[in-house]
Amino acid sequence: MVAALKLGIHCLIGLLLGATLSLRSADALQKAGADSVATESLPAFKAALRATLTRHLDTLLGADGSVRAMKGKTAEGNGALAFYLMFELTGDQRYRRAALSLVDQVLKDMRATKFGVLPIKEKDKPGGTTIVGGGPPALGAYTSSVAYILHQEGGRNADLRYLATVLDRYAWNESGWWAATIDVKTGESKLPMSKPSIINKTAAMAMAAGIVSGYVRDIDPVLSASLKRKTDKCIYEQIIPAQLADGFWHYGLNENDPKDKDVFGYFMLTTKELMNLQRFNSAYHEDRLNAAIKKAQSFALQQIAPMTEPNTGPAPRPHATAGTPNRYSVQDEAKRSYQLGFILLASGHETEGLKIMNAALAQFPVGNTGQEGSHAAEPSALILSSQLVR
Repeated sequence: MVAALKLGIHCLIGLLLGATLSLRSADALQKAGADSVATESLPAFKAALRATLTRHLDTLLGADGSVRAMKGKTAEGNGALAFYLMFELTGDQRYRRAALSLVDQVLKDMRATKFGVLPIKEKDKPGGTTIVGGGPPALGAYTSSVAYILHQEGGRNADLRYLATVLDRYAWNESGWWAATIDVKTGESKLPMSKPSIINKTAAMAMAAGIVSGYVRDIDPVLSASLKRKTDKCIYEQIIPAQLADGFWHYGLNENDPKDKDVFGYFMLTTKELMNLQRFNSAYHEDRLNAAIKKAQSFALQQIAPMTEPNTGPAPRPHATAGTPNRYSVQDEAKRSYQLGFILLASGHETEGLKIMNAALAQFPVGNTGQEGSHAAEPSALILSSQLVR
């Protein structure tokens, strides 16, 4: 009887182990199947994205190859980057000429100001005075885009040094952050510099300063070192320490998030900016920043993707405020779909990234010359030119 009991126990253990292995095999097959679907549909998606982006860029060109007037402070910079990345992919010289035309326009507009910071809008200062304000995230976007193109072209050292100088003299606090907004006429911060700027503005400046520091290393070593020092201080003493365990960054590098702000939107832009820093300056592929970006990408996958079209949620929504939409739809929040699609695809989450980008691609704003067009074109070009998605 004892022998029979032992045999029964052994059989039961065998059955349990077999069931466990079967479940693991099923999970593995399910994952392999999902990855297979993503891999198989990736070429079709890339072909559709390339065709749509090409149609959009061609629509922005006149019969003589000139670029239609772009509307918005980031539209020209982001548009230039989209044109140039597509030139690098296709060899189409029309796109190169268009990119250089936009670069020259941005530089001309910057040099027409006292501090190289393009005006955005009038803003009220404490005490009732009004200033014409400018700064990040737009400043980070157009300087980094222009700098990349100048670096690739070569022979534009004076322009690269100018961009580096603009970034280096922008209002900075040695604790590790830049001003959120300055008076473009005086160069002074709108608010006292004792308070950190919001996360996406801080990250935008770190992105631009870090990228440009690499491009002027041989042109002006002192200026390069200054920009890199500021970038490192910001990233390693402010941005990374402020990241929560689940990968999220609060709006103001602290827990006092304004209730009317879309904190998930600012988070996605921040993640995209830090990913671009790594892409355009290989010096920032190091363990601490790698880990921080990976955690942010995981948060985007787990918490934001479920509430983004075509997904219907519900998502857990930790940290969401009243200003955070219940769902990101392409019709209402197109730029968020493109930002999230870029984050997911560039981080290897193809299944979810393709789903979200395909939904966005169906409503691509072809021919739009403003922010809506640039917010779709720039991340689309980044996706197409990414080594991780090739």
